[in-house]
Amino acid sequence: MGEFIKRVQANRVPGPLRRNFSLQNWEAEFAAAPAPDDSDKNIYEAALVIYEKLQNIRARLKLSTSKNLSATTKLRAFVAAANHNFIVAQDRTRSAFATVGESLAKRGAEGFGIDEVLAAVKLNLPGGFDWSPNEVVESLVDGIEIPVRVTLYETPDLTGNARMSQVEWKDIVLELNLGILYRHTEDLWDECLWNGYRLVDAGRLKVFLPQDSDLISGHRVGICRRMSLTMGYSVIATRVHHEMAARGSLPNIREVREIKRQGRRQIIRVSKPGEATDVLEELLVMRAYASEPYYTELLDTPLAAFGELTLSSVLNAWTVISRTALISVESVGQKHALGANMDSPAHTWLPEYVPVLQIDALVDALSVAVGILPADGRRLIEFFTFRGKPNQEIWAQPLIPVGPTAVAPIFAAVVSPNLRRLVDVWMRQVGIDLAERGPAFEAHVRAVVVESIRASKVLSGKAMGIEGDYTFRPSHGRAEQIDLLFNIGAVVFVAEAKCILEPTEAKSVYMHRKTVTGAAEQVLRKAQALEANRADFIVDVQRFGLALPQDFQIVPLVIVSTSTHVGISSNGVAVIDEYILGCFLDGELDDVAIQGRGFAIQKRIKTVFYSNLEEAQARASQYFASPPQLRRFLQGLRGRVVPLHSIDEQDWEGRILTLECAPEGGLPLARQPSESIGETGGA
Repeated sequence: MGEFIKRVQANRVPGPLRRNFSLQNWEAEFAAAPAPDDSDKNIYEAALVIYEKLQNIRARLKLSTSKNLSATTKLRAFVAAANHNFIVAQDRTRSAFATVGESLAKRGAEGFGIDEVLAAVKLNLPGGFDWSPNEVVESLVDGIEIPVRVTLYETPDLTGNARMSQVEWKDIVLELNLGILYRHTEDLWDECLWNGYRLVDAGRLKVFLPQDSDLISGHRVGICRRMSLTMGYSVIATRVHHEMAARGSLPNIREVREIKRQGRRQIIRVSKPGEATDVLEELLVMRAYASEPYYTELLDTPLAAFGELTLSSVLNAWTVISRTALISVESVGQKHALGANMDSPAHTWLPEYVPVLQIDALVDALSVAVGILPADGRRLIEFFTFRGKPNQEIWAQPLIPVGPTAVAPIFAAVVSPNLRRLVDVWMRQVGIDLAERGPAFEAHVRAVVVESIRASKVLSGKAMGIEGDYTFRPSHGRAEQIDLLFNIGAVVFVAEAKCILEPTEAKSVYMHRKTVTGAAEQVLRKAQALEANRADFIVDVQRFGLALPQDFQIVPLVIVSTSTHVGISSNGVAVIDEYILGCFLDGELDDVAIQGRGFAIQKRIKTVFYSNLEEAQARASQYFASPPQLRRFLQGLRGRVVPLHSIDEQDWEGRILTLECAPEGGLPLARQPSESIGETGGA
């Protein structure tokens, strides 16, 4: 990597996304760079074409920069268009799922995996390219964020009625599409700057090629596996929720049932205690999945920004607001199904897609549903309201201000959130030091190891994990702090545990990979310290009751809190997560076939990884280096071309080569064709 690109990454040279970028300064900085290498030259050329497209888009923005339209009119128009497009995408997604379901159902007894269904569902959009429903939803949120942020930039006056007759549907759609294109162009620049995408300039066609396949593979497999884990967790958690409901032990959250009006006042009706529907169940399951087990203390710590409120209060408020918004989605969807005459002026039908929520009504709902005091409720509603501030995003703040005392939800952000990620975002926004998660995650992983070994019929008494933080102090050389140390017989595992934010965009993918690479270097150094001082180590761990033979083997590991980059080794070190680790210590993995709304288990197929200590020792390293659970995801990687469309004949057309993960085959792990790591059995 050259010095010029390093200066751009460090913000010492403004790139094309910065307000103070200029072509003259860019050219001068590059000319002054000492001995630019290929990476410097590539980023220099990429910035020129990226800046050209961004300028073309800015020049075409019309509504968000218009002085003739009130901010209220603009905001309601943008919300309406985004919500309308979401309802359309939702209908098309249902149809696509039905088509895929009919095809997969023909397999009969072979069955199919949930992740296979999700990978197979695609929506064809204008331009001739296919997109997953998640990508479409993400684009809807991306598309509205740019024009809304521009509209709110100078904190405009939101009084007065919206005049929807002053806007045309084609202009609104164009503005949102330009917003999507602008965001995708920004993302492309970050791919070039951080992940080494190389520009191939063919005139009006610009092609962008990746240079690090492992980085892309780790991210794409991580996304697909995360969806699979989420669905699997949802099935298990739903069954547990049903059992809790049968015992009458449910969370004390009352469900929003109806939004109605009494004169000019809006009322959000809440259920009686103990009443619940499938929708609230889904929200509670989603919330449980987002609350990591090692977040317990953080969830209950008072937040400085909210007085005595905690992160649990934030999640409670989100549950109520989300359910309220979902009622709006259902109501608008029912009206949409009746058909709208889109040939008629937009103001005659578009306002139906802006379900306005009065802040006072939301405050009352929070008070009744989860016991949040009115003053605290107002602070929380403001927290969930997007004001265009630099640290805000519509996913985390899905309410758009459409008047002095009213907000409107962005359907895409409340129906399809990655709540697990949002918890991390909210923690950062309310001032929680994310570094506090590190020690909590390390302690959690150690507890998983200790409890799994203790419960194992094969490993108990023949393996052990050190319960606390361990520091090895050899008689010669530096001391080394080791996050996790455990043994299986004569094999010692030295692990570096990293609690990292799940990456969602180009720079965070780069930073995630950098963290993993650094962790691999750290654990290799620590493993070498043990290797160089074997006698000292054998004596030292005896204080924990660990007796090692002279010929013990050392295996380094990196354990991350995310699904990204799991299964892609770094510098020869296996990268795993707690689920892969826990499965091996349990000694087996169950694949289950489920059916019906109650997720009744129809068949259970067990994969046994080992049946005695000798097999566990022999197979552990291979298992961690190539986790069999990831096999079908890695085999499902395939090339994909993503377009970056031109906006007119003067603009350039882009093609971005990347990878996508589309696992195929519904066979459980035990019956997938591959080298076996254990025995199988059915029930």
